Amino acid sequence: MAVALLLLMVGNLFAIELPDRCDIRYQKCVYDCIQEFPLDKEKRKGCELRCELGKGWCKTKSGAKKLTEGLRRMWEGFSRER
Repeated sequence: MAVALLLLMVGNLFAIELPDRCDIRYQKCVYDCIQEFPLDKEKRKGCELRCELGKGWCKTKSGAKKLTEGLRRMWEGFSRER
């Protein structure tokens, strides 16, 4: 039983659709970096790296929420008595 649950959890990790609001925030952040550091490429690279890290965090947090909700719903169905 535990193996089936583990396989289901791993399968859900690859099936998660991530919202595009993370991508929109990333694009805005990069645009702001270009506006803030138009001539200094090194500072702009650092700023864009911060944007990429923020995008990664956004997607990870969103995916974890969806996974948690899916597992909660699966557990409710599994634990329901007939």
